[in-house]
Order: sequence, then C-alpha cells, then structure tokens
Amino acid sequence: MRRLLGHKCSRTLRRFGRDQRGNFALLTALMAVPLFGLSGLALDYARAVNARTHLQTRSDAMALAVASRGPNVDSSAILASLQADAMAGSAMGQASFTGRWTSATDYTVDAALVLPLTLSQIIPGAGATMPVGAQSVGRYIGLKYVYKPPEFSSLDPEAGDFNRVYAYCFDPTAVSAANKGRSQMTAISDNGGTSYINPMPECRAGEMMSFQLYNSRNARTNKSLWDKASNEHYSYFTDTTLHPTDKYEQYNLDGWAILETVLCPSLEKCVVKSKGGILPEGKNRTPQRATEPCSPGKYMYYGWEDRPPGRGSSDKDYDDIRVIIKCPDLIATGDENALLVR
Repeated sequence: MRRLLGHKCSRTLRRFGRDQRGNFALLTALMAVPLFGLSGLALDYARAVNARTHLQTRSDAMALAVASRGPNVDSSAILASLQADAMAGSAMGQASFTGRWTSATDYTVDAALVLPLTLSQIIPGAGATMPVGAQSVGRYIGLKYVYKPPEFSSLDPEAGDFNRVYAYCFDPTAVSAANKGRSQMTAISDNGGTSYINPMPECRAGEMMSFQLYNSRNARTNKSLWDKASNEHYSYFTDTTLHPTDKYEQYNLDGWAILETVLCPSLEKCVVKSKGGILPEGKNRTPQRATEPCSPGKYMYYGWEDRPPGRGSSDKDYDDIRVIIKCPDLIATGDENALLVR
C-alpha cells in the first residue's frame, strides 16, 4: 500500500510539472509591469512633445509682440496679458514665461513647464515629473547702429610697414556668404598720410561694427607697394560679436593676439595712465580687453600691434595703430517691426 501511494504521488507530480495551462497567466502577470511602463513612456513622450510645441508657440508670440515695439516702449501690459493667456491655455501643468531684453535689439522669452508623468512612473527611476522648456528671441529691426568717424587715430609714421585700418559691418549669421558676412568695408586711417573723409558704415540690427587691419610689409614709403598683390601682406579681421550675456565686444582675429581694447568713460580719459588717463602702457604686455558694453556716451580705444608674434618682430606694446571711436547711438529707422531669430 505504501508503495502504491508513493507511485501515485510521483505520477501526480510529473503530470503537474508537464502541465502548461497556467503559464500564459503567469507570463502575462510578469510582463504587465514593463508593458504598461513602455506604453506610459510613449504616452508621456507624446505629451512632452505637445507641451513643448505649446510653449514654443506661446513664447514666439510673446517675443515678437514685445520686440516689435522696441526697447524704449513699456510693453509690460501686453506681456502680462500674453502670459496669462498662455498659462490659461495649457492643460498640461503650470507653465511659466519670463521675458527680458538681452541686448539693445533682442528680446528673449524663456518658457518652462513641469509635466506630471502618467504610467511611465512605474518604471524604476523614471520619477514623477518631466521638465519641458523652450526659448524664443525676437529681434527689433527698427533700429540701426550709427557710428561717428574716429575721434582720434594715430598710425606709427616711422614704421617700415604700411598699415591701413578699415571699418565694416559684420553679420555672424552670414559667414557662409561670399563676403563672409562683412559689408560696407570703409577705409578710415593709414600711416601713409592719406586723408579719409568716408562716412562710417551704418550697421543694421544683428550686425556689429568691426575692423580690419591691413599690413603691407616694408611698404610705407613706397606707395606703389601698398596694395600690390605680390608684396607680402596680411589682413586681420575682428569680426566683432557681442558676448551672449554681458554684451561686451568679442573679437575673432583668427586667434592672433594683436588687439587691445579699453572702454573709456570720456574722451579725456582715453590717454595713457602717465598722462592721467586709463590706457595701459609699456612693452611685453598681455593685451587688455574691455569687458563692458560700448554704451552711448562712452569711447572705445583700439590699440594694435602690426606684427604679431610668429609673423615678425613685436615689442607687444599695442600702440602701433591707435584708434578711438565713440560708442554708437541707436537710431530708429521708422520700421516698427521684428523677426524671430531663435
């Protein structure tokens, strides 16, 4: 009897081990969590895309609306109205919109939203929310930068090289164009005794007044060599842009350390320190660079070395070519309009 019971028990266990009728339910239960999680992830991704589109559309509208009125107009009321409308129109969470003038012509709107997650929360480490953001920049194009001719220019009249300085407008969005974004190239000074009466370039919004130093070797006393292509010569372009946050001038110059800039509060202060001014002096120096915006009423000093290290001898005093230019005035053109630049 005992052997019979043991045999029946063994057969029952073998049949149970071969029985697959409950496997589907077990596998379904095991797979339910990741399947729901992946479905929730897809749903939340779609919601995030929709939320970002909503933020971008509303921030674009705000940036254009404020920028089109220009920096001198109080647009707080229309901005507040657009903010309220945008937040009321979002069913995805509490959105925030903040706007500020980031330059004389650019109005930036930052939009942010913390999006609550749905089923994707069950995925380990997914969290309960997802941040979504957008940024828009509207540019007022009813202004232009107006510069006056140099208040002072001095190019070493005893140098062996011929040096000429040009002013031009640089558009960083057009560097792939044939002119590399450089327009209105205008000669303003040289050390050959030339008198220039050319009007200064007028740079549009988005462009910056920039400078070219043209250096023709051992040619100052021989006018026929000044612009002769076969004579050894070099050109250095500042391709000036504004620092993205602090809005001071930045210069390219292909990495050559040949330019010193100093922002002067007045023309009287744009002299060397030994004469009561603020300009540095002395040889073998690291060139100083202004780190404040060139605002109306101030003056920018540009001091050049005509031969940078690696291209001839240099005493590193940065006064071979000296130019002082008054900071530009912003003049309304009458075109009260704006465009999105980001």
